[in-house]
Amino acid sequence: MAAFTTIAAGIGLAATAATTGMSFAQAGKQRKLQRSAEADAAEAMAAARKKLDVNFYEQLAIQKEPYELEREALLTQGAGVLQAGVEGEQRGAAATAGRVMMAQQAGQAQVRSAMGQELAGLEKLTAEEESRLRDAGVKLDLKEVEGAQLAARDAQQAAALATKQGMEGVTGMAGQLAAMAPLYGQNASAQKSALGGMSFTPEQFQQFGNVSEKGGLGAAGAGGFTNLDFGAIQNMNNQQFRQFKSSLTPQQSQMLFMNKQYTDAYNPFNPFR
Repeated sequence: MAAFTTIAAGIGLAATAATTGMSFAQAGKQRKLQRSAEADAAEAMAAARKKLDVNFYEQLAIQKEPYELEREALLTQGAGVLQAGVEGEQRGAAATAGRVMMAQQAGQAQVRSAMGQELAGLEKLTAEEESRLRDAGVKLDLKEVEGAQLAARDAQQAAALATKQGMEGVTGMAGQLAAMAPLYGQNASAQKSALGGMSFTPEQFQQFGNVSEKGGLGAAGAGGFTNLDFGAIQNMNNQQFRQFKSSLTPQQSQMLFMNKQYTDAYNPFNPFR
């Protein structure tokens, strides 16, 4: 029974060790994911900001051709009126020229006014777009900060949780090792008592063979007999018992300490042994 308990405890310890290792590995993985996510976010943010640097309204300009055509039309019309006035009445040429000059000046003023209004409209659009891009950049900055903080928080929490689980696993392993210590403890009195209550069949005695002289059981048996004496083992002191165990072959140790009679009788927790 004790052997089965030892095996089960060993399996439990191995499972705890594996879980603990996985927890620490998960913590490291979370930190790597955090660094990778931050790098990807920084690259995406840089690309977004590069696009915001372009104000397409700055590339626009007023269309000068219609205004140039209007100027030419005013000049041509004025020249025609002036020529007609000169040809029609010599004395009225000066008055006609004055009226034409005034008309041309008024037309030019309208052209300048229209061009100014269009140019002001473009400048207004450009300024508005600059303001919009600035606001978008600020929002991106805030999102970047918020995203980085959330990512850092999540990764930190995941890493902390995995580390906590790993530390709990270490603590659990320590507890399991402490609980297993009695299974491997050298309770010589309990071991001697368990061996002293055992018995072998003649075939088992023959298979076991003799214990070497340093085992403390006397000379080797002859004629198919063995010097193994369970009663003598039970009466050994602790030093003699340790010497006896060290003299056994692996096969002899297995036949004794893995025997069902021994595992059923061995109780390392019995304080009266």
